[in-house]
Amino acid sequence: MNKICGFALTALLCISFSGRAQSVADGLRYIDNEQYINAGKTFKTLVATQPTASNYYYLGHYYLMLERIDSAQGAYADSAKLMFEKGVAADAKFNLNYVGLGTYEVFKGRPGQGKILIDKAVQASRGKDAELLYRAAEAYVVYPSNDALEANRLLDMAIKVNKNNADYYNLKGDAFMLKNDGSAAANNYDQAKRIAPNSAKGFINYGNILIRAKSYQKALEAYLEGMAKDSMYAPGYRQLGELYYKAGKFENAVQSYAKYIRLTDQRPENQYRYGAFLFLGKKYDEAIQVLNSLPASYSNPFRYRLLSYCLAEKQMPADGLANMETFLSKTDSAKYMASDFQYYGKLLIESGKDTSKGLQILVKAVNMDSSKITLISEYGKKFFDAKRFALAAEAYQIVINKGKKANQDYFNLGNAYYFGKEYVKADTIYSQLLVLQPQSLMANLFKARCIGLEKIDPDQTKGLAKPYYEKFTLLVTPETIEKYKKQLIEAHSYLGSYYAIRKDTPQAHAAWKKVLEFDPENKKAKDGLLIK
Repeated sequence: MNKICGFALTALLCISFSGRAQSVADGLRYIDNEQYINAGKTFKTLVATQPTASNYYYLGHYYLMLERIDSAQGAYADSAKLMFEKGVAADAKFNLNYVGLGTYEVFKGRPGQGKILIDKAVQASRGKDAELLYRAAEAYVVYPSNDALEANRLLDMAIKVNKNNADYYNLKGDAFMLKNDGSAAANNYDQAKRIAPNSAKGFINYGNILIRAKSYQKALEAYLEGMAKDSMYAPGYRQLGELYYKAGKFENAVQSYAKYIRLTDQRPENQYRYGAFLFLGKKYDEAIQVLNSLPASYSNPFRYRLLSYCLAEKQMPADGLANMETFLSKTDSAKYMASDFQYYGKLLIESGKDTSKGLQILVKAVNMDSSKITLISEYGKKFFDAKRFALAAEAYQIVINKGKKANQDYFNLGNAYYFGKEYVKADTIYSQLLVLQPQSLMANLFKARCIGLEKIDPDQTKGLAKPYYEKFTLLVTPETIEKYKKQLIEAHSYLGSYYAIRKDTPQAHAAWKKVLEFDPENKKAKDGLLIK
């Protein structure tokens, strides 16, 4: 696993590259298997040792493929153009280099100019060069300014010359996929499988159609069948990883992507994607290791987002916060997600840097995804348990403002104010709760307590707490008397004093007797009843 996480090339690949002289076919297999480093070494060696028009073309082709998967703002494409021009200079009659120059124009978004060069090459070859026709068709499939009809026309010509090349049918299937014609694409992928039954590519392509059709189980079966044919076909493991990810099978996704990484180049984008799968699989330590191994030159700002998430999960808030703030500073705000604010708020709170700001950041997460409100509730409880009642009240107030206004939320907020000794605010919240839930046993009790602690009826002459204590005593059931014995003593003691002040001896005595039922040695009750 350390080798995988360190993204070292396997010994197998190193031996296979250095063990014998390489050919164009080897280089093309490396490209097909997404081993671009080996492909580049192969074609550069061929040009250095045999600077033929053919070798110049395939080195140019390699550069165009590299530009597609690892954009260098056109630098690789410009290198490709240079190779094609050198190929023309080496042999002006080798027409593939004109296809290469036409492909370069298509890549640049100038398909009209590209077509002129490609048509020139096709005409010069009299439509008899299947490889030229295939590469010409490829130009119209792999770039944004595609032309599926022209690609299929050229591929039909190539198949007339050589009907036993699976690559032609695979590309023809890709062309039909550009037109969303899954049926025609499937027919061509099936033909590719018949021609090359031991190649995984046709099976993987067919599985991709099933993915579009949301037939995920059948897609999985196609992928697995293909990989059973050729377990070294790296793109198949990438597709498997993506499929397992969609199915929420993150452990399988990690395993598949690890195989993909082991078989391909150690490109930063692949490392980043692998790190994402590790995160989803809750393998945070490994994900942190992978993400920290990304080169400084890798400019994808989402690397910092993912790393901050992992660090947050590992309770490393200081480092997590630094990475989150780097991500936010480097990313267009339109690309922020609710989870960004969720983790940012969490990191601010857990780091102790700015708890109130953290709560307000969590509000942004809730604004984008209402389900995130549970996180604020959880922090409210944490603050309350830590006796940080002001922060607990702030959190619970947010929950009430942004949530579904559940009765429990009002009770939590009232308690935060009550234990924070903000009795007037607590009284107000308990009153609001009692409108929603008049039969709330504890809301009645705490409402009564607040009245006493607010000192708005210090001598009980107004009896403001009386209805709430009375309601509390009525709501206690026989089954819960033992549970609330202390609170019942409190309530009946209040009622005994209340009636004694009014010289209502029968009612006062009844209340004091209730107190003695729960506490036979209660001095206040005995004094009320003049018991010695």
